Amino acid sequence: MKNDCLWIMKNSAISEEDQAVLSLLYQPLIGTEAHGLYLLLSNLTDKKNHQSEIVSFSFLLDLLNIKEKAFLSARQKLEAIGLINIYQKKDIYLFKLNMPLSPKQFFLDGILGSFLRSEIGDKNFNMLFELFSVPEVSKDGYENITKTFDEVFQVNNLEALTTNKHVFGRKNGTGVVIKDEFDFEVLYEALPIRIKKKRLYTEKIKSQIASIFYVYGFSIEEMVRILSDSYIEENKSIFYEKISLNAKMYNEQKNGNHSIEIDMKEQKSTNPLVLSKLKPQEIIRAYGSKLTNQSFALETIRNLVERNAVDIAVINAVIIAALRSKNDLPSLNYLEKVLNDWIKRGIDNEEAAYHYIMGDSSGTKPKTNKTNYASNRVVKHVPDWVNDFIDSMETGETKHD
Repeated sequence: MKNDCLWIMKNSAISEEDQAVLSLLYQPLIGTEAHGLYLLLSNLTDKKNHQSEIVSFSFLLDLLNIKEKAFLSARQKLEAIGLINIYQKKDIYLFKLNMPLSPKQFFLDGILGSFLRSEIGDKNFNMLFELFSVPEVSKDGYENITKTFDEVFQVNNLEALTTNKHVFGRKNGTGVVIKDEFDFEVLYEALPIRIKKKRLYTEKIKSQIASIFYVYGFSIEEMVRILSDSYIEENKSIFYEKISLNAKMYNEQKNGNHSIEIDMKEQKSTNPLVLSKLKPQEIIRAYGSKLTNQSFALETIRNLVERNAVDIAVINAVIIAALRSKNDLPSLNYLEKVLNDWIKRGIDNEEAAYHYIMGDSSGTKPKTNKTNYASNRVVKHVPDWVNDFIDSMETGETKHD
């Protein structure tokens, strides 16, 4: 990468409010290195055209005073949080900086707001919320008498403006987006006419729906109900936020009363535990008595899935390992650190994840030396906890060590 080149572009200057949002709201989630990288990239752009000269990656690493591995980690956090889009053309990378969300957008975002609260705690979250809040002035009794354009100006003929120049204008980022991993058309066909409008379902909302489907295990009918309750014509601008809120509320209403049936004996795999076939509800149910808040645990898992494009079997293995070693589900930040550590050590597929948790039921850190996870490796011993885990899913009864 050091021999590659970098070109930076943004659509607006960073305001004082942006600086506050980046340091107080984004920085607790992405860390100081990613925060510093974003500001450095922004400052490398020209104030007139908001573009940089083409520079080398080695130049960037020298300015940041970090190693390539740390740079890659910081860059990926910026990508995942929605602050950067990256494009490649041969050996040139284009970094397109997105403006941070406004404070209101951030706090209302179904993922970012919850993520921040889980990372810094309720007390600190409420303090930041107050910092960005102002009392709303009541307009009760006032009538809107503002004149419209055509009430003031007489227009005869307007000549359409045509130009090949790009006009700068502020555009906020879209927040967190995940890969679309479900057949949206099946859901779309089941929607009522009132909300059967393609323009409503942006890529961001499709990704949100995909993660909700996976974590909560809703049926098409249930998802249709959630979308119908979330769309209000008079206030359609908060459709995204309402979907997240209603999905969580709906799950809480049915928590403990609904489970997904699975017959482990029909699995063709030689492994008794097929990680890729497990659903979060099944894992939570097996260790439910350890959790103080099952609904929050499911929301944490949903965020973990949305933010990390990793084999779902690996994510499920991380969750199992964490629940077996902790009294409660750890924070999203902790789970991501474990996930990243596993991936660095070569535990990045179902076979590797399976063999790791088979040999480590304590949830401790992987060994430094990488293991050769060959596909034909034979496991001669299955820990007792695996059989208990499978039994608990088949019977619905939780078993303890």
